Amino acid sequence: MEAKLPPAEDLSSQLQILYDQVHSTCCASSGECCALSDTEFDQGYATMFPLYSAEYLNIAAYVREQFPVQRQRELFAFTEERPRRCPFLGENHACTIYPVRPLICRTYAVMDRQRIDQALEQYRDVLPETWLKGFARREGSMLCPRVRVTQPEKLERHIYNLITSVYERALRQLHSTLELADGERRQVLRAAGHREWPLNWTWGGFNALCAAPMAWVQGHFKGYAKKAELMDIV
Repeated sequence: MEAKLPPAEDLSSQLQILYDQVHSTCCASSGECCALSDTEFDQGYATMFPLYSAEYLNIAAYVREQFPVQRQRELFAFTEERPRRCPFLGENHACTIYPVRPLICRTYAVMDRQRIDQALEQYRDVLPETWLKGFARREGSMLCPRVRVTQPEKLERHIYNLITSVYERALRQLHSTLELADGERRQVLRAAGHREWPLNWTWGGFNALCAAPMAWVQGHFKGYAKKAELMDIV
C-alpha cells in the first residue's frame, strides 16, 4: 500500500510546514500520555488519536525506511483500534517515531490554564464564542504540569491556529489528495457502509484497512469497522 498523491516526499514536506508552526516542548518523558490507565480506558480515551490519514501515510513511510523488517511486520500487523499503550512507545518511554510524530502528540498538553484563560480573554468578541468554547474544552482536557514550552515565540500563532482550526483544515485538504490504498480495499470499505476513506483513525484502525492481508480485509473488515469506536469519515 502506497499513497498515490502526493508522492511520499512531498507529503512529508507539506506536513513539516504545518508541524513547524507548533512550538516545541520538553517534558518528563514519563510515557504517561502514551499509555492509558484503567480509568482512562474505561472513559473512552485513546493513545495517538486523532491520527490523520496523511499522518498515517507519513509514519508508514518512515517505518518502512527506518525500522528493521521484523519490526515493520510487527507494526503493520498491529490492528488493535484502541490499545492501552501506543505501539511506538519504546524503551525508557522514548518515542520511536519522534521525527514524524502526529499533530496530537506535538500539541498535547502544551497549554496550561493561565494560557487558556489569556487566550479566551484576548479573542473574546473577536472570534466566535463556539470556537473559543471548543478550544477551552479541548485544551483544558490535556493539561500536564510536566510539559514546558521551549519556543514561546511561536505560542501566539499556535493558539490562534488551534482556535480557528488551521491545522485541521490543512490536514483535511491533504486528505482530499490522497488514496490510502488500492481500489479493492476501497470497495471493501464501501461494503462496510463507508463511502470515503477515514480522515481520522488510530494506527491500528488504519492498518486494519490499509495494511492487513487482503484475505483478512475481505473476510473480517466489515465486522471490525462495525465495532470501531474511533473512525472518523469526512
